[in-house]
Amino acid sequence: MRALIGWGLLQGPSEEGHFHAVSPETARRVALSPLYQEVQGLQHAIAETSAAFDMLTPVYETHAGARGVPDLEEIHSLPAVRNLITGLAVDAQEEVLTSQPGGPRPEELIRESLTKAESLLQRNVRMRTLYQHSAQFDQGTIGYVEHVARRGAAVRTTAAGFPRVLIFDRRVAVLSLRGSKEGALIARSPSVVDMAVQAFEHAWAVATDFPVSYDREVTQSTSNAIRSSIEQQLVDGISDKRISEGLGLSLRAVQRHIAEIMRELGARNRLHAGYLLCEKRLHKGSTPADGSPETPAAQP
Repeated sequence: MRALIGWGLLQGPSEEGHFHAVSPETARRVALSPLYQEVQGLQHAIAETSAAFDMLTPVYETHAGARGVPDLEEIHSLPAVRNLITGLAVDAQEEVLTSQPGGPRPEELIRESLTKAESLLQRNVRMRTLYQHSAQFDQGTIGYVEHVARRGAAVRTTAAGFPRVLIFDRRVAVLSLRGSKEGALIARSPSVVDMAVQAFEHAWAVATDFPVSYDREVTQSTSNAIRSSIEQQLVDGISDKRISEGLGLSLRAVQRHIAEIMRELGARNRLHAGYLLCEKRLHKGSTPADGSPETPAAQP
């Protein structure tokens, strides 16, 4: 009965304690009237704001020496970037590509991304998202992936580093702004957007599907891939900090991996570890499958 009163289908009680039934059509109009007024108010505000910006466009074009929307544009405010991404997601019609390096993301960003993703998937917009392997061990990211995967999104992970980018309908790309964690580069140039798409596709091709349920074999394979990448970067002489940034792991986690590798190799320091790893790989490469030493003539 409370529900019927709440929906306006029952009015009362009267002085005599009686309730009066209201038709669903009338109750619906009464209930929706405030919402219609709110929508009309928002539409009016949108029209006024859009008209104000239209008036400013000639001024901008005169002083900037360019006409239309710039092919490349820097945005230096994080709230502005987030609002712009929201607007681009609303306008997207076909496909959104997202690469998110750096491992797990804050819960606030995951919730915000989930809202955008649900809206896109409800409109049958295709979504592909790329993470680094370290994101597989974050409960917030796992929950997000489970949710969007059920609705048709595709999510993969890779050990390699890749740039942060969002691509909307292959027309607009939002890229990281060099030297700034608060801003972004908005690219509308077809050549730049195509290059961003190619970089994404290359990383996507070598990535593996995000495992949404625990699997010991998959977890071990992921751990091995992370360790192999750390070993390669040790051979290349990459610093702990750069390895951490490239793999989306904490600096402490990278240092633990390196300490374990050095202990297993019996290395005195990082340089020695890199040398021993390189020597180990050369030795493996010079031994045929039957275990017999390879002759010099057979070497490349």
